[in-house]
This record gives sequence, structure tokens and C-alpha cells, in this order.
Amino acid sequence: MHAARYLANQEWVKNDSLKTVENTAIPIIMLVVEIPHDLTTSVASNLQSSKEEPSHMPGGQGSHVRTETGSLENSAPPKCVLINNDNSKDSKSVRIDISFKSPSHTGLQTTELVKELTEQFPAATPLALVLKQFLADRSLDQSYSGGLSSYCLVLLITRFLQHEHHLGRPINQKFGSLLMDFLYFFGNVFDPRQMRISVQGSGLYMNRERGYSIDPIHIDDPLFPTNNVGRNCFRIHQCIKAFSDAYSILENELTCFPTGGDSSLSPPYRLLPKIIPSIDL
Repeated sequence: MHAARYLANQEWVKNDSLKTVENTAIPIIMLVVEIPHDLTTSVASNLQSSKEEPSHMPGGQGSHVRTETGSLENSAPPKCVLINNDNSKDSKSVRIDISFKSPSHTGLQTTELVKELTEQFPAATPLALVLKQFLADRSLDQSYSGGLSSYCLVLLITRFLQHEHHLGRPINQKFGSLLMDFLYFFGNVFDPRQMRISVQGSGLYMNRERGYSIDPIHIDDPLFPTNNVGRNCFRIHQCIKAFSDAYSILENELTCFPTGGDSSLSPPYRLLPKIIPSIDL
């Protein structure tokens, strides 16, 4: 790609971070850029002030952090994620995925859908952020390498919250309990060979018809019902095992957690680093 060669020569692109993924439905350029701390602080302030007035700029697909970036001609808005493996005190590393407009590119449509789902189920946002980093630590967060894409993950979380709501359980508080329940269900109960997922209406877990599909997991695309967004997730069983292991670790930690004495005198006990070593608390 000409764009990739151009970006590789930019001084603000981290050495050896640029990677192109061309043999996919939507080719992407992946890179890490170095952003000065004073610029990230300025952007954060701008983002805070932008909440007070309507924005006319489209957001990136599945973005965790939106930054003011110049986009390449005919490119879709970049997906940006702050990462913390840079030890420099003067800059911060930001991972960016750039995709390009094409007839099959549904990035803006899925972004709007994800926005609607997270407004309907506010707990989906913290769960998605934690689980995305959880999968990233295990290199299971990219669909092109067989992992769960951000879109797939949001649909899984949405279906889980729909089911919890259907059972009459609270879904907008105690995010830790929701995380545990998600890890338990998708780590120990869910069988992708037997169960098909849809978030249409109030959501459904459906039986997969024998011989209907050889896809490793079937997750209906709400935008295009004939599209299975999980068809490339050939490492789904590794994801399931990771969820199951994480649940066991957290359950064991909670079992061993001391309950006696004055908890106000004890230092904070951090559980998430037990399953997400890279998390910054």
C-alpha cells in the first residue's frame, strides 16, 4: 500500500510498529504513534468540552479513545487505543487501525449501532473495555488472527446483558459481579458448536442447525442478518478457555479474601491485575 509506505517514513510513527493486513474483507493499516503528553492532555480537554456541544465529526469504528487526527484521503476514521507500554515520560503510545472506504465497509454503521447498544445497556461500556484488554493481553482481540473483534465482543456482552435483564437481575450496577457472571457463562456454559447468538429484539440464544455452517461461532449481524460476524473467530475455544480460567482465578481470590477486621485500614485490593497483568490501576 502506498499509504503504508508513506506512514512508515513519518517520525511520529513508532519504529517497527507498522503492519498491513491485506488478505481480509477490509484491509487495514496498524501502527503505533508517539503522542506528546501535553497534546494528549489538550485533546482530553477538548473531548470534555465537546460533550457540551454537538459534534459533526464521525467517530471511528469501535473506538476506545477518539483523538483529533488527520485522515488519509478515502480512508475511514481511524480506530485509536491508548497503550501504556511506553516508558517515556514525554510521550504516550497510541495504537491506531486505519481502514479504507469500500462498498463492503460497514464501519460507520456498526459504530452507530454500538453507540445505540451502549446507551441501552450502559454496563456494556465498562465490560467491553475490561474484556477487550483481557483478550488483547492474550492476543485474542483481532479477528484477522482468529480472535474476537470488538464488534463481536460488544454483541456477546449485549446478549449477556439482555439475558440478565430477562431474568430480572440488575444490570447497571455491580460491574464486578457482571464481569464474573460473563466469564462464567461464556467460559463454562456457552457452547459455540450448539448455540447461535442474536441480539435482535430482546435477544436469543438459538440452537445451531447441524450442518448449517462450519463457522467456529455464529453471531448474527443485526445490520445484515445473513452475515455471521463470528465466522473468522477460529480461536474461539482459546477465548472460552481464557474466560473459564479467569473466572476460576477470580473465584479463588475472592474465596481467600480476608473478610474480618476493619477494611478501611487495609490497602486497596486489586483483582483485575490478577487476570489482566498489563492493566494500569
